[in-house]
Amino acid sequence: MPRGKQLTRRDWTLAAMAALAGSGVASVRVERLAETLNTSKGSFYWHFADRAALLEAVLDLWEAEGTADVIADVAPLSDPEARLRAVTEGALVAKTHGIGVAQAEGALREWAAQDVLVAGRLIRVDSARTAFLAAELESLGHRPQQAAHYAIALYLALIGLYEARRYNPGMADDGAFRALLELVLANLMSRKP
Repeated sequence: MPRGKQLTRRDWTLAAMAALAGSGVASVRVERLAETLNTSKGSFYWHFADRAALLEAVLDLWEAEGTADVIADVAPLSDPEARLRAVTEGALVAKTHGIGVAQAEGALREWAAQDVLVAGRLIRVDSARTAFLAAELESLGHRPQQAAHYAIALYLALIGLYEARRYNPGMADDGAFRALLELVLANLMSRKP
């Protein structure tokens, strides 16, 4: 980024997310980010009180853009099948803001394994994501418990896909994930009278 450009809070947050995705939470350092953004630390302190505030902003961004915004974006679609397919396609996007989605998700989960407060945030996001899937499956005709089980199975498959993208891209088959969703939907269709 050329020196002299006025950086925003979002610029810093995205740079921190990229650092987190690339090398983990320990790499999210103000000095390093200032170098990456070609600016001084003073710019950082204009937007954030400290590193903890920046890390909180990273979690807020991830939760909003990776969950709340995704659900809001598919809400206008006409039926639950269309919403599930759209969410699936959104989840399979490889990069957002130039940051690898799988790398960011993996780094966030590694961070959560070390920090109980971050784990609480991830649990909340995981719950929101699976609740959305379960509600859509239930509205298609699955009983609540069955919808919840399928939602968790789909979500765990997605997390597994993200992990495979990080270390074994040949195994990270988006088509296999789409096929799993189609199996869940076909199971529903075969049960309708």
